[in-house]
Amino acid sequence: MEFANHENKASVYEYIDKHRGEHLEKLKEIIRIPSIAAENPEGVRKCAAYLENEFKRLGCRDVEIYETRGQPVVYANYDAGAQNTLAVYLMYDVKQVSGENWTLIKDPFSPEVVPMQPFNGVLVGRGATNSKGPLMAFLNALFSIRESGFEIPVNLKFIAEGEEELGSAHLMDFIKENLDRLREANAVFSPSGSQSIKGDVTLSLGCKGVTEFELVCSGKSWRRGPIERGIHSSMNAIVESPVWRLVQALASMTDPSDPSKVLINGFYDNVAPPTKEDLELIDQLAKVYDEEAVKRANGIEHFYKDLHGKELLMKAFYTTTLNIQGLYAGYTGPLFKTVLPEAAVAKLESRLIPNQTMTETVEKVRKHLDEHGYYDIEIREYPEANGVDDWSRTDPKAGIVKKTIDAYREAGFEPQVWPFMLGSAPRYMFTKPPLSLPFIGAGLGHGARAHAPDEYYVVEGNDKVKGLAETEKFYVSLLIHYSNGRLN
Repeated sequence: MEFANHENKASVYEYIDKHRGEHLEKLKEIIRIPSIAAENPEGVRKCAAYLENEFKRLGCRDVEIYETRGQPVVYANYDAGAQNTLAVYLMYDVKQVSGENWTLIKDPFSPEVVPMQPFNGVLVGRGATNSKGPLMAFLNALFSIRESGFEIPVNLKFIAEGEEELGSAHLMDFIKENLDRLREANAVFSPSGSQSIKGDVTLSLGCKGVTEFELVCSGKSWRRGPIERGIHSSMNAIVESPVWRLVQALASMTDPSDPSKVLINGFYDNVAPPTKEDLELIDQLAKVYDEEAVKRANGIEHFYKDLHGKELLMKAFYTTTLNIQGLYAGYTGPLFKTVLPEAAVAKLESRLIPNQTMTETVEKVRKHLDEHGYYDIEIREYPEANGVDDWSRTDPKAGIVKKTIDAYREAGFEPQVWPFMLGSAPRYMFTKPPLSLPFIGAGLGHGARAHAPDEYYVVEGNDKVKGLAETEKFYVSLLIHYSNGRLN
């Protein structure tokens, strides 16, 4: 039975309200599974089996745990006999917790609801916001439609991957091997908590790409300094340091008076200029972008050169970066150890802008090192561990974009539409050939501290930020908007 009219939709909303406790428990249930792709394959397998069972309970056909060379993809097809077909991208793996100091709960995989201003209750646990909370809120909405006696208004093709946190190294293999299944989709949707802590809604039409790599300077490769092991630091008077050599190599890559400016030859080449549609979006975004809220959320006092307004946004969207994630060498424990290390490592990343490629940055870094005499410094790439993601774009005129904006407006929100988000995700695997589908991440609700201690997802909101029940109701409404007309 369809439920596009107000009375039937209201009955689904009533069902959601009556089952708040059960729906919250479903979030806790999946967060309890330690599906850490980097170090717990058993936990990943357990979570895959959990989703397989959920898809079967929903009434999906062709449910399959699809084996890859890495972690499995869980695929499921729900045929509602509807006009439109939506591919639903989900990730069920999470980041590591080792070395983190969680203060709000004792165990990151024993989630609890705790008070946190300005909210009445947040669910704290690893994966709460990234992204098991939104995932299960969406599934709760689907079950609510079915349990209320109605048919889901669109056909659904679920693609749940278990190694997004490893760079989605094998997702493209799944896509290429299942093109006949996926080509039936009109667009791709991913549930997300898209509200800021103040309640503003962001709708990103794509994302930057990212490539990650290590620079390694060792006495063994350099043939100078300690070669096999660290030695006593008193020898530094007559033995050179690989650590200082790496620091000097890194310093050669940026302007001493402006460390954010990269001096690598050609580093900023191939960055596509903003389109006319981009400039229109940025003009609108500049009117509402809350710079102070972003500063507070990130614990910073100043943006680059104190830029603001449109100038700040243009810098954010259209600058490719070279970031040092971390440096490590020698002894870093308490007090001192008087050691001269034999090697040093820097972990770097670059955020890519259309039309840059994932390989060109590394090639330019290699050329820079060679030209400056650092031929011995090794570049290590770990695409299957750290990951690389290409940039992605969805046309602002795509049907799913308009319908998502309409759904937000119906819920009382005017979304801030971004040309693309500053982070990275495997959207390009869907938006570029062979599928070339529009991709939207959407939803109400808020969460924060992804990849960090005390990660949380709001379950009891306030007058601006929606809690779990209202988020589930929004997904119901969103699916109705997606049920008619063009999505691509």
